This record gives sequence, structure tokens and C-alpha cells, in this order.
Amino acid sequence: MTTYSNDEIRKIIFEAYINPKYKKSKIELKDNTIFEHSNICVDDLKINLIWENNNLIEVEYEAVGCLIFLSSVDLFIEFVLNKSKSEIANILDQYFEMINLNDKSKTYCEIKKLQVFRNVKVHFNRLECASIIYRAFKKGIA
Repeated sequence: MTTYSNDEIRKIIFEAYINPKYKKSKIELKDNTIFEHSNICVDDLKINLIWENNNLIEVEYEAVGCLIFLSSVDLFIEFVLNKSKSEIANILDQYFEMINLNDKSKTYCEIKKLQVFRNVKVHFNRLECASIIYRAFKKGIA
């Protein structure tokens, strides 16, 4: 099982926030562009998912928001890129369970770096921030 120290968690989150791999300053809005917005803060996401044979081959997004939100978007994309819709659906289920439930005995080693968001449920506003990417991808695989 992969576990991360508090220092490692901070480093992973800050690195994804400071040096996002998939974020663009502006994306072209398409018929299938997904829009998600926080219910409690300014976090705002526009994301394009490009599929080929039900596999996610490319992602681009435009976003404004906090550290937890922006880092969760980039880390989630990094983890699911080149996976099938069914694999992503399974990852979404695990991610949702991890960020929402308080089962400390359960491990989530299958979702690797996404484990850094395990404790967002402690702060309700952070839970919302980490949930936006979940909602966007649920729409994207539908």
C-alpha cells in the first residue's frame, strides 16, 4: 500500500497546483464541453474530454479556483488519461467513497496519488472543491 506523509501530501498537491499539466488559459468551447461550478465558492471548470474507442486520449481544461480544486483536477486527469470509460467509472467510485466516507481502515492504493485528498472531508468547503472533478467526469462518461 502506498501511503503519503503530510509533507509528501503537501508537495504533491502544491506541485499539481503550481505546474498543472493539462490546464490551458483558454479552451475552445465545444458541444460536449463540460461545465462545473462550485456551490459554495468561485471554483469553476470548463473541460474537454477527447475519447477514441471509449478510451480517454486527451484532456484540456480551463479553470479558476483554489489549491485543492485545481490540484484535484490535474491529478485526476493525470491518473485517468488513457483509461477506458469503465476503468474511469471504477476510479470515480473509489475516489467518491474515499473523499466522502470516514472509513480509516480502508485503503485506496488502486487510486495512487489521488489518496492525497483522503482527508478533505474534514473541511466541508474542501470536500466541495475536491468533488467538482468527480461531477465533471461523471457527466463525461455518461
